[in-house]
Amino acid sequence: MKWFAAWPKGVPLLLVNSFLMSVGFYALIPNLSVYLTHVLQWSPLLAGILLMVRQFGQQGPMMLTGMIADRVGYRATLSIGFLIRGIGFAMFAFNTSVVWIFLSAMVAGIGGSLFEPTGDAALATLTDESSRSRTYAVKKVSDNLGMVFSALIGTLLVSVSFRLLSLVCGAVFVLAGLLTYFRLPSIQVQVKPMPWRHMWGTVSRDKPFIHFVAVMVGYFFMYMQLYLTIPDRVVEMTNKASSVSIVFLTLSVMMILFQVPINTMVSKYNAILTVQWGLLSMGGGLFLFGLSNSIWVLLVGIILFSVGVMTVQPASFDVTSQLSDPKLTATYFGFYYLAMAIGGALSQGTGGLLLQVGAAIGVPSLVWWVAGAVAVLSAAGAGPLREALLRHRESQVQS
Repeated sequence: MKWFAAWPKGVPLLLVNSFLMSVGFYALIPNLSVYLTHVLQWSPLLAGILLMVRQFGQQGPMMLTGMIADRVGYRATLSIGFLIRGIGFAMFAFNTSVVWIFLSAMVAGIGGSLFEPTGDAALATLTDESSRSRTYAVKKVSDNLGMVFSALIGTLLVSVSFRLLSLVCGAVFVLAGLLTYFRLPSIQVQVKPMPWRHMWGTVSRDKPFIHFVAVMVGYFFMYMQLYLTIPDRVVEMTNKASSVSIVFLTLSVMMILFQVPINTMVSKYNAILTVQWGLLSMGGGLFLFGLSNSIWVLLVGIILFSVGVMTVQPASFDVTSQLSDPKLTATYFGFYYLAMAIGGALSQGTGGLLLQVGAAIGVPSLVWWVAGAVAVLSAAGAGPLREALLRHRESQVQS
């Protein structure tokens, strides 16, 4: 594993940050929903609106925050983003009014909008093309280790008090901010700051990249089924709400064990082709998942879905890195996350509706047929990008 030993300075810290981010986020957010609805007696609708506000506050401004990061530098943007997220999470501990909690969620979301595209851009900038995808695969392993550890931390702390949980999770992000500020090398991609209009125009006129972002809307549509339709199907099959946690634990363990080996296997192929395979694997998994009448078939569906996710994620990171202008890497990643915002919104907005419509018309598997169709259409839509990526590489070599 020569590539592991050859990581440039700063990459190990970014991987540690990924672990800390997962611990701080996943220890708090699942427990926040329970706290709002069971302790503060909020309606599920109001709690859902709060989570939407946090999500929008994070994903909505990412194009702008990516542009800021490219202009002022990645270290400062990451550090400030972590500190703001830490403050937002800690704010949940100090007041229970609706206005205060909404304000806390907005602050936390803004912090995330600063560090998420910037962290990806920093990792892309510090690694070369030969090791970039594999390094991102290791980052996903770090993320999932954090998710597993967060379940333990969250359970222990929330049993004492939600206030303590909020403060500790906030402190985790503050720690990440301080580590980043003092230990991450300075990453300044623009010697002379570019005009805002030029930055926006460069990305918005990049047709292959816009095409790729449109394809990834389909990926996030399928991925976000994890948070509504998949849990619903698991409970329907097992009659146990606790089974949902087992599914998430299975996904995390699989990614910890197999993310790097799978990435090693597929990295020799064209990245777009890899994305296509991953999309079809996800769609096939969801299709089996929804149509199964057996726990074993359900398990096969989960495995296919998780293999697809493990295939697409590093490849999509690699494609975004390759297509981006080196002086606008964070801007490109910020724009990339629009796919998550759109795909996630469509997934959450139509997933429940398709379940209801399917039940009403006697086709309970409707949502899974739609997910399968999305997979096929997205994979087909990605096809023309294979040549576009090759042409982009050739132009880079010539320049």
